[in-house]
Amino acid sequence: MYQISLTHTNQGEVLQNFRDFLQEKQEFTCEILFPADFAMSKTIRDMIGEIFDRYDISKQWRGRFILISDELVNNSIEHGSHEGDENMCKISAGINDEGKFFIQFEVHDNGGEENFEAVKQELEEAQECIEKPGEIYMEKRGRGLFMITKKLVDRIQFTKSEKGGLAVKIKKTIDPEK
Repeated sequence: MYQISLTHTNQGEVLQNFRDFLQEKQEFTCEILFPADFAMSKTIRDMIGEIFDRYDISKQWRGRFILISDELVNNSIEHGSHEGDENMCKISAGINDEGKFFIQFEVHDNGGEENFEAVKQELEEAQECIEKPGEIYMEKRGRGLFMITKKLVDRIQFTKSEKGGLAVKIKKTIDPEK
């Protein structure tokens, strides 16, 4: 698995190395370690953009997926991290046997001060409420994740992170012809 650390690195150099890596691959998985700092979300957005450009996926889907991944990264920093923590995201992408582009993006945080099971239950309840026709989840802030992803990804999953907090994984398959 290709590993990238965004800690103490030149972001332009990281992007160029990532572009070079993508050119060699039909399908790949990479792991990105990043400081729990909102400035890191720009580099991750740029990397997502490079993936969509490499596989010649429409600008519309490129923009949508950048929006979703940005929301996930920022949520991991805001809700699941302390200053100085290092979070992680994993990206897998390529062309499947049917000739369709697939991407899986997951973000792992350290858990902040939250209890994993309580957070997972709250997220699942919010997701269920959002998915019910005619119901609006107005309990508290945080429904943006579900509103953004509801119609844009094929699957969203919450699990315990390898880093001790929450891991959020999304999957999407796109027909490049459309």
